[in-house]
Amino acid sequence: MKISALVAQYVAVLPIGCILTEQQIERHLLSATRFYYGCADLASGEPVGADALIATNAAQDVDLSESELTLIRPLWDLYMEKENSMALEASRTQGAELFGRAVAEVQMSIQDYELRLPQMAFCEEWVTI
Repeated sequence: MKISALVAQYVAVLPIGCILTEQQIERHLLSATRFYYGCADLASGEPVGADALIATNAAQDVDLSESELTLIRPLWDLYMEKENSMALEASRTQGAELFGRAVAEVQMSIQDYELRLPQMAFCEEWVTI
């Protein structure tokens, strides 16, 4: 599924309490995809590494397989949860009540998942002799 379609699908069913824009959601999906790409190649063969960082977003509309999305989605969700928490914590000065996890708690979950992702993404072809 293309990144643009995933973002549109997420925006269509935006969870209650999420104050992120479509651009922020897309940016976090691209960041999670780039992190995954550092651990394993994409099945589509499209680059999203250092060369794609300076490319336009339209050029980064890569196709993700279901197995890739299974590993990328939790990191994407954590990135969005962190930014949403940052915005909600900033709104406390205006009297808004904070709900959900704090930024520090989400950051610990992100670090834990980023440490485990290379092991989960590792895949090598079997060779028999």
